[in-house]
Amino acid sequence: MDRNVAELIAALCEKGVLLDQMQALLQEEQECMTSLDLARMEENQQEITAGMERLARLSGQCQGMIAAIGTEMGMPGNSTLSPIIERLGAPEKQALREAQQSVTGNARALQGALALHKRLIEDSMNVVGRSVNFFNRLFNPGQTYGGAGAFVNAGRGNSGFVSKEI
Repeated sequence: MDRNVAELIAALCEKGVLLDQMQALLQEEQECMTSLDLARMEENQQEITAGMERLARLSGQCQGMIAAIGTEMGMPGNSTLSPIIERLGAPEKQALREAQQSVTGNARALQGALALHKRLIEDSMNVVGRSVNFFNRLFNPGQTYGGAGAFVNAGRGNSGFVSKEI
């Protein structure tokens, strides 16, 4: 097996593992949100940030390897894996196709987890916003007839977020 192709397969496998880890971190963050474990959530966010940085570096390396292998095969400017797979021998083709399918499947699963995570955060923020509005109305009632029938604030301050706690 060509050394460059073997390195690409290894990098794609590492990327697949990293995508799995990112999905597990998102699941853990959701559990931290529901259990209000803010200390662990902060640690988890740092792990997610580090994972995203590592994923960006790894994606850049894979793109560079794909371009280099494409150039070696007479396809300069190639940026996709499929034309390379078609030109390889049977064992390399099978290994690279499996690595590609693994990364693609893990990326789809992560996208689904991210969509769920986004909805969870949006719903949580909506609940928090409604709670803040409720307390604003409760502690800062308006005067209905102080300004010729318009609502006028009595000069009291508005509620707001003190920290990033839920």
